[in-house]
Amino acid sequence: MPRQSGEPPKYQEIADKLRGQIGDGTYPPGSLLPPERKIAEAEGVAVGTARRALAVLRDEGYTEARVGAGVYVRTWRPIVRNALKRLRTSQWGEGRSIWDVDIDDRDLEAVDVQIEHIPAPADVAHLLDIDESQLVYRRNRKYVVDGVSVMRSTSYIPEDLARGTRITQIDSGPGGTYARLREAGHGPVKFREELRCRMPSTVETEDLGLAAATPVVEMCRSAMRADGRVVEVNRMILDASRYLLVYDFPA
Repeated sequence: MPRQSGEPPKYQEIADKLRGQIGDGTYPPGSLLPPERKIAEAEGVAVGTARRALAVLRDEGYTEARVGAGVYVRTWRPIVRNALKRLRTSQWGEGRSIWDVDIDDRDLEAVDVQIEHIPAPADVAHLLDIDESQLVYRRNRKYVVDGVSVMRSTSYIPEDLARGTRITQIDSGPGGTYARLREAGHGPVKFREELRCRMPSTVETEDLGLAAATPVVEMCRSAMRADGRVVEVNRMILDASRYLLVYDFPA
């Protein structure tokens, strides 16, 4: 029967149906989805249509293909990133990691930690409102949760603010950079985050071990002290399939 105008494509209908079955537990995390041929027979469509439906679920992060084994529902429990809770002074100001808000009792490791003393890149200098000739400390690290790479974070702190603090060391201490800035009299009181979703570069795909067709969230956070000066710029690349971003706004 010909499809009516405005009716979604058949592959999208099949993807919607499978997504619903994943959501209601028909196909729980770690379970194997039916092969393309079985889906095609059950829905009365060509194998290519079933393949497109499975591709939709893969691109949305619901499934992953294992070579020679089939398509499985992802077992990963999303990191629930609540920006407002994690950036409260009561969190980092008391020596706790802002990651504690996100991961509960999951295993967290910062790897490939690099500290550099460099002239500010042009875009960073603009955000920090400093000259490009001025020096900054660049803290670059990758975060791994439960053995999975989930984010690359690169922060920039003006030299005059970081000098003489543990910000210049691999281990910045309890509460991290913001706690050290506050100890030095430059504690942030306001934050701004800008987000955009995009497909990753080849370097980002390799760095985070991204599955095929997995997008990233590019996030840029500016931390400001009471007089409005930006005391840190942090550029983050998140594996979009690993996160649920939550924002709680007061009424």
